Amino acid sequence: MEDELPAKRKLRKYINDYSEKIEIVNEFESVDEVIECFESIQEIDLIFSDIELRDGNVFEAYKRLEIKIPIIFITAYNNFWMNAFETSGIEYLLKPYPFDRFKKAVDKYVRLKKAMIKEEDKSVLEKLEKYFDKKTNTVKTAYQDKIAIKTTQYTYFLRIEEIVYFQADHGIVLAFDEKNKRHVLSQSSLKQVEEMLNPNIFFKINRSEILNKDYIDRLSRYNKNILAINVVNSDIVLKTSQNKTAEFNNWLGI
Repeated sequence: MEDELPAKRKLRKYINDYSEKIEIVNEFESVDEVIECFESIQEIDLIFSDIELRDGNVFEAYKRLEIKIPIIFITAYNNFWMNAFETSGIEYLLKPYPFDRFKKAVDKYVRLKKAMIKEEDKSVLEKLEKYFDKKTNTVKTAYQDKIAIKTTQYTYFLRIEEIVYFQADHGIVLAFDEKNKRHVLSQSSLKQVEEMLNPNIFFKINRSEILNKDYIDRLSRYNKNILAINVVNSDIVLKTSQNKTAEFNNWLGI
């Protein structure tokens, strides 16, 4: 499912260039088309799926349909990977992606399918479903609930749920708690911190700040493409970057 013509062309080319023949059964551009098709037919081996379609988010369709067909997600958004593995996603490709990355994703599906076929007592989809369940459970338990803060004298632990936002400042990563107290982390980049956080709770609103949505007090328009974010019980105002505003709104469901 894809509603961007250049992205469609690229995907078709990669499918045609793949070593084993892949037959394209159908293409969809909207959530309504996905629902209409899969409510009656699910005899498909593999789905290549974007996330933002012409009329909404594809997970609206997947939640309604409870699709068990393996899905390779191809998207420009990096904050939906949790949703992907809560469905039947087996890979998550971020645009722009090279052919080698595409090939690895499809190779993974082929290996899984061949492994399942060897076991005659259960169908391929039943086995894949178990794999997805295991994958989802693994992802759910991967987040840390505390982060170690090291000082020159001792180490203490800060509960991640109490952190309002993280900030990178000239090579130093800081965590600010409910009382606006600053904690210096041992991590050297926001990327390292982001890997520890639940993407349903934390969002990277710009290049240097990750925000905990539980502490959002109100939002207002800073200018045409930037949001100002007031946090609870504080005078602190954070701002989204221009290229993050739309994604942030979508993440919040507004």
